[in-house]
Amino acid sequence: MRRALAVARNLLGEVAGAAAVERNLKLLALGVSVRTFGAALYYPFLALFLYSVLHVGYLEIGVILVGVGAVQLPFGYAGGLLADRVGRRRLILIGLFAEAAATVALAYAFSIRSLPLAILAGTAGGIVTSSAGAAYSAYIADHAAGSDRTRAFTWYRIGFNAGFSAGVGLGGALVAFLGFPLSVAIAAALIASAAVVLSVLLGPSPYDLGLQEKRRVRAAEGGAAAPRGRSLRESLAVLRKDRVALEVALGFLFASLVYGQWAVTFPLFVHNLMGIGYALLGVGLALNGLIVVFGQAPTTEALIGWRHTTLGAMAVGLLAASYLLLGVAGPLLLAPLVAFLAAVVILTVGENIGTIATTTLPSNLAPPEEMGSYNGAFGTFLGAGGLAATFLGGLVLSLTSNPLLIWVLLASPAVPAVLLLRHAAPRIRPEANRV
Repeated sequence: MRRALAVARNLLGEVAGAAAVERNLKLLALGVSVRTFGAALYYPFLALFLYSVLHVGYLEIGVILVGVGAVQLPFGYAGGLLADRVGRRRLILIGLFAEAAATVALAYAFSIRSLPLAILAGTAGGIVTSSAGAAYSAYIADHAAGSDRTRAFTWYRIGFNAGFSAGVGLGGALVAFLGFPLSVAIAAALIASAAVVLSVLLGPSPYDLGLQEKRRVRAAEGGAAAPRGRSLRESLAVLRKDRVALEVALGFLFASLVYGQWAVTFPLFVHNLMGIGYALLGVGLALNGLIVVFGQAPTTEALIGWRHTTLGAMAVGLLAASYLLLGVAGPLLLAPLVAFLAAVVILTVGENIGTIATTTLPSNLAPPEEMGSYNGAFGTFLGAGGLAATFLGGLVLSLTSNPLLIWVLLASPAVPAVLLLRHAAPRIRPEANRV
């Protein structure tokens, strides 16, 4: 009887623990969804605002966005190191509240049409967002392993893109009818609301609880409140010696050169060279989010057991194909709207596949105590690729108006991305490389 009661208590504890894990991950996905809904009200249209309202040229847009991104780039890795030392939940909340404040400043800058103030506010917001980025990934990885970890990242991506889809769909209309400054102010309010909800409801991760316990033990022993662990130098050395992880990260960097064209160059090309208006552009961008919301989970389940490196190569190939479709449709004038929507569908399927690898593989490669560090480092590589993509897109648009040549040049980094991922694959532990 006692054994039966003990077994029952253990089972109930496991069920309760699983429910708590699921609750926290779903809360995180909800918070990210609300935050992304706010940011998507204006961010996809940012380059168009700079071009049309502030009269900034293509190349100058690239320089501004790259400059702002370059300043914040080191903070992605620094934030990962910080997440391993101060905790995931704390850094997530600091990042959200600080981003809301920076977005308020950005709204004011746009209301007075001050490009310098807008750059300053955007830089501040980017720094805090980059610093908190690794904490989200580490928080999810703390709660799950193996295929369950992949599924957990799927919930996160669905939440992100549900917010993106709703935000960008509404954002086109808001920008058109309310103007850019007010749209950004609404975004700030939504980001702040996500911060408040998570601060009240989101629980600490297992790693956070471990940090809290270490602090209590050291405080009871009369030591300093902060737990001792690896030094920053030791954490840097662990990553520096992990040649396989660095090769995968470099492959992801080249892949992000292709992914990054979707954020800035794609809407500029579609609007200015294909003649797609703001409203239809917003609908097309919203389609991207809807395909993720309804397609990411089935895609993940269908690909359980595949190699992450294989999925990364497949994904970048699909994105390159979608861009080349635009390049072919442009000079032949083949139904621009149909080509635009078809390209969105193809590249989103590629994103659904590729995100499985880029979100999960860094945590799988990381030692348990370096989860934040590895996610921060991979985020920095991806961010560097995104920055280079922004600059490369602006440069190519300023040098040629030939649609096919534009997209051949911008899709070419897919080649080294595929080669690097295929080369690294045999040296990754099989269980770490399996979806």
